[in-house]
Amino acid sequence: MTRSKKLLPLLLCAIVATIIISCGAFAQCDNIGNDFYNCLKNKDYESAMQFLDEEAIKTTPKEIWLNGLIEKDKSLGLLLSVQRRDFESYTMDNVTRLAIKYKNHYTYGTMYERLEFIERNGDFKITFYKYNEDSTLVD
Repeated sequence: MTRSKKLLPLLLCAIVATIIISCGAFAQCDNIGNDFYNCLKNKDYESAMQFLDEEAIKTTPKEIWLNGLIEKDKSLGLLLSVQRRDFESYTMDNVTRLAIKYKNHYTYGTMYERLEFIERNGDFKITFYKYNEDSTLVD
């Protein structure tokens, strides 16, 4: 057996392992996103803050997060449904981040939203949250 034929099974195993790990990471982030949105549905903004990464709070203070979520609810009404549309991963500054895109329905309209996650010490946290009526502005 040639060397390249011996390496092929190892390469395939590495690819499969990467896919399995990635799917597990996306599943964890999806669960966190669901928990975050459940807090928003219940207007429990303080509990929603537990899902934010320290980087997110350092960039945007907690009070601004809270005020932004409250004001969003005032203008859009109740969060009626959350639909996951897509997910992706990207690497920036040698740090891999995961993102999930949503199409969410509120009493007074539809919003396209994006949550970005980072892993720290084995746990994922939200580092970024963006929303807009125009889906191209959150992709």
